[in-house]
Amino acid sequence: MHQVLISAGATDITPPRPLMLGGFDKRPRPFSNIASSLEANVLILTGRSSRVIIVSTDLLYPGQTLRDRLTRNLGLERNAAELFLCASHTHYAPMTAPAMPRLGVADPTYVGYVADQIASLIKSIEGQDAPAECSYREGMAHHSINRRLVRLRLTKFGLARSSRFGPNPLGERDESVRIVTFSNAAGAPLCVIWNYACHPTGFPDLLAVSAEYPGVVRARLRAEFGNIPIVFLQGFSGDVRPPFVGTPGGVIGLARRVLRGPQFRIPSRDEWEQWSSGLAECVASIARSPARPIELSAPKLTRTEIAEREFAAGGSGDKSLFWHTIDCGGFRIIGVNAEPVVEYRRLVEKYLNGTPFLTAGCLDQAHCYLPIDTMIPERGYEVDGFRPLLGFNAKFLTRLQDAVIGRLTKALS
Repeated sequence: MHQVLISAGATDITPPRPLMLGGFDKRPRPFSNIASSLEANVLILTGRSSRVIIVSTDLLYPGQTLRDRLTRNLGLERNAAELFLCASHTHYAPMTAPAMPRLGVADPTYVGYVADQIASLIKSIEGQDAPAECSYREGMAHHSINRRLVRLRLTKFGLARSSRFGPNPLGERDESVRIVTFSNAAGAPLCVIWNYACHPTGFPDLLAVSAEYPGVVRARLRAEFGNIPIVFLQGFSGDVRPPFVGTPGGVIGLARRVLRGPQFRIPSRDEWEQWSSGLAECVASIARSPARPIELSAPKLTRTEIAEREFAAGGSGDKSLFWHTIDCGGFRIIGVNAEPVVEYRRLVEKYLNGTPFLTAGCLDQAHCYLPIDTMIPERGYEVDGFRPLLGFNAKFLTRLQDAVIGRLTKALS
């Protein structure tokens, strides 16, 4: 087996001037302060005849404009699968996806700045390839909650079971933290990939720039292992979020509880810091736990298209999805340009026969959420509510899973 080499680095992408942030459609003005810096972290894996460039950004979605610019700058027009571009999905960074103005207007100058920063970093580390040993760890975090609350409600279709945002302690979650560590021959860490499924939507200041909990975990891992690149992959988290629960008191609060059921709330700064620090300590503890050695092989890459007509109807027809997969022998990464609900992790597991794999939503130009079939009649944000915000006009087909997972299984085989 031929040796796999790695190179890695990180660069700052914090906006140099106030801009509108992306993630919510109710922000009244540009950001007023910077709570934490934004970064792009890069890992390049190179085999004898293949390589992959994994780019993890502190953004809501990367967007097609950013991907196209990076592809051109790096000369990857004919090798699109080499660039694995994802976002942490923080809701406290400027937009770089112009196709979603309801979630925040993308400033062209900032998009160009981010592209230039990432391209410069990649070019600077391309000649620094070195051999590395690889290990895998996994543990539980217990820091999220399902946000899809299905109950009997009075809807415009009559009395029916339907979904709205609300804490659902019995709903599906993926509490596993998955960590891949690359180290030199002496055992010193060179780069860490970590993977967790939870929406970064809990930060209490809507007008602050923040890398959210991925930034807190990154700082904690660096305190543990040194100032190394930390690549975060946002797992399949379409229906899970931080567990800040509660409704206002008084008559209004009572009415909301009766009509809508339990509700989420904005935490205080102390509450959020305690929660995010607790998650960071969990991740650091897992990163220190006994590891499973992994033997790397040259990365095998696939980028498989799912045409819009295969999973939805009545739209513009130009909202294709892509499964982007990386097979490194001892572990795999499975990504998609959408926000899959957590149940898609279970569906993918059936086809990988115990091989460790990390998942990533929010790749490239994300177009939609991905609910499972049983959610379609229940409606809710993950089925219908997201569509005006993400500019997705189509309606999901009732047998959505077959089309989406069927394409992935063909790619994996």
